[in-house]
Amino acid sequence: MSESSTRRPIFGVAAAVLVGVMGGLLALALANSNLGTGGTNIDRSGRLSIHINGVSQRMARDVFLPTEGWVLQIRYPDLPIAEEREGFVVILRSERTGATIEIQDRFRFEDEFATLIVPEQLGLASGLLSVRASFDDEAGKRFEASRRIRIRSPLGLLPIGLRQVIHFDFRVDHDGDGRPDFWNDLELFGLASTRHPDLARSVAAQIEERALLRVEAAYDPTHDPNLTGRTRDFATVRFRPDSDPGSLITRICVGGRDPTERDRVGHVRLDFRNEDKTSLECSRNPATGLFPAALDTYRDSTLFREVLDPFLPDRGGRPLGEHPDDSLERLVALFEAGRDGQTSSARETKIMRAIEVLGTVLGSIMAHEAGHALGLVAEGRPSVGLFGGSDGAFFAHNIDSHGEEPTLNWLMNSGGSLGFEELAGEGETGPLVFRPLNFAYLRDRVIVTD
Repeated sequence: MSESSTRRPIFGVAAAVLVGVMGGLLALALANSNLGTGGTNIDRSGRLSIHINGVSQRMARDVFLPTEGWVLQIRYPDLPIAEEREGFVVILRSERTGATIEIQDRFRFEDEFATLIVPEQLGLASGLLSVRASFDDEAGKRFEASRRIRIRSPLGLLPIGLRQVIHFDFRVDHDGDGRPDFWNDLELFGLASTRHPDLARSVAAQIEERALLRVEAAYDPTHDPNLTGRTRDFATVRFRPDSDPGSLITRICVGGRDPTERDRVGHVRLDFRNEDKTSLECSRNPATGLFPAALDTYRDSTLFREVLDPFLPDRGGRPLGEHPDDSLERLVALFEAGRDGQTSSARETKIMRAIEVLGTVLGSIMAHEAGHALGLVAEGRPSVGLFGGSDGAFFAHNIDSHGEEPTLNWLMNSGGSLGFEELAGEGETGPLVFRPLNFAYLRDRVIVTD
């Protein structure tokens, strides 16, 4: 064969491959961001995107949503939608009936989001719903996004509802010595003494108060987890140090140590969908409740040593009541003054710091364990779960969409992944919070099915 006849077939194959590749790239470009039929320039690259409850698209992909109350967001990070609203359209379409409705006039615009808390008046029914958002800018370019969502009417009572109360019982006396177990726990950390019962009572009350404030802050956050745009968006759960006979009460005891796992700081059983709104977490066998004595498992933490070593005799400290500056009258005056109170000695400063940190740590654990009592974190993927683990340390704790431990520190992560600093809100990410999917559940914005 001649040289030319040898090369022709190879050139023909190469040309065919090249034409095929170029054609594929052109088709992909047209599908994603370029010209649609009729010459319309359409961008589907993600510059316009649809989100649910502020949850990542991967984690929210299969959630069931109630007929009202959930949050629909259209994200437009670099598009002038707020200024050119006439080009913005959002259409809901029932996949069952084909009925459509335009809802763009209902959205609130702020920063890079158009937000709608879906009202009852929309009349959504159970079934598959498609959402399509589009924006035509002044240059004639169209940006589009679409996704399907699943609507389901809740069966029976909502998991959280309006009347749920968590009673944290700090007065439990499992050992029968006539003193709350919680006081004995504080004695282990040098913050109470049988020789100074009035001082112990006063300090215990302050730690309890600080802990409850921390719990309330977790369930009434300032950072708007579901991106509602509201000034305040809180879970309708009340937390009390005493009983409330007129409500649905879950009682969680605080005090002592788990006799079977001495390093466990808390164990409250997962109540799937909060079906038992009057559960009792106060037993010894198996042990349930919160166990502050086990906080000594963190005794090698830098923050623990800074805050509690001044009160621990084995570390050169002096227990509360054993120092000349430990005046009950003076401390009561400081407590009553609150944040306006001024300490008059280094010892008083250390006492106030210990109350603040220990109260916050305990409150973070209380908020976490209350989450279990309310149904967090249901095992598996939505809609049957909330990306909760199924076994071992991950059972009823957050996992990510790949089944791994989350890279971010969330309040409902496994306890072993959270150190003393994180529980105190003094880690790199500040106070621990519920991840958006958890908070959406607490606000009855997702439906967990059987």
